Amino acid sequence: MLDYAVKTMCFDAACTKQLFSGRYYSIVLVTRGTARFHWEAERWICSTEDLFLFKPGEGAVMVFPGGKLPLEMLWVQLSPEALAALSDEATQLEASFNVVPFRRIAVRADSEISMLIKSLARRMVTLPQEHDSFASALFEESLLKMFVILVLRACIHAEQHRAQGSRKHLMMDELFVYIRTHITEEITLEQLEQAFYISRFHIAREFKRQTGQTLHSYIVKTKLDLCCHYIEQGRPITEVYRLGGFGGYNHFFRAFKQEYGMTPKQYFRSVQKDAHA
Repeated sequence: MLDYAVKTMCFDAACTKQLFSGRYYSIVLVTRGTARFHWEAERWICSTEDLFLFKPGEGAVMVFPGGKLPLEMLWVQLSPEALAALSDEATQLEASFNVVPFRRIAVRADSEISMLIKSLARRMVTLPQEHDSFASALFEESLLKMFVILVLRACIHAEQHRAQGSRKHLMMDELFVYIRTHITEEITLEQLEQAFYISRFHIAREFKRQTGQTLHSYIVKTKLDLCCHYIEQGRPITEVYRLGGFGGYNHFFRAFKQEYGMTPKQYFRSVQKDAHA
């Protein structure tokens, strides 16, 4: 019998949840909504169809700030023994997991692979109800094998895309570093134009083309993400917006409520409630 587990997780209200892999390889598939995953200084934002992976003995804290859309995720855990049973002489799946360069990583799968992964994961949820069906063990093994292979392919493809685009996106990488470094300050296109010796119009156009969002929207969301971190630490709201680089409380309040569907104080209360629970 293969040693694995599949769990469906649904959250309608803001919450914080500790995820730990134990002795398993863990794969979290976000099927609806957006969540933040963080561990020590590392942070990832995952939305619908994103994968989040971590290896045995590791974990992450999942933060769902609430909002208009609920959060739905599928959590698949596979033991080293299960991966060995699904492997063959040509492909050792556990070894492949350790070759793919991640400890904890968020992956955006190609649309075709993502659709297949989601379909397989949802099918895996219903497998326990089919033990009396024809060739159930063989069907289960085939389903799991296909799921793991597609997840690994998604990781490999993501790495290849990053390698192929590294030179093309060099300016963007430098731009992200600059924004992160100066996130607690007011960042304008004029500043970026002077810092990179590139037209502000070109910066704005390229940022929108390569990321799908405006530069202003990205900066505001990054500031809000930092503010959420300070709120989770228990800092006063009157201090949070200054630490996050917002010039005034009203601007911070409007941006926070528009992004998360709740006020900063409501978010603080939800974090406190989850911590006590």
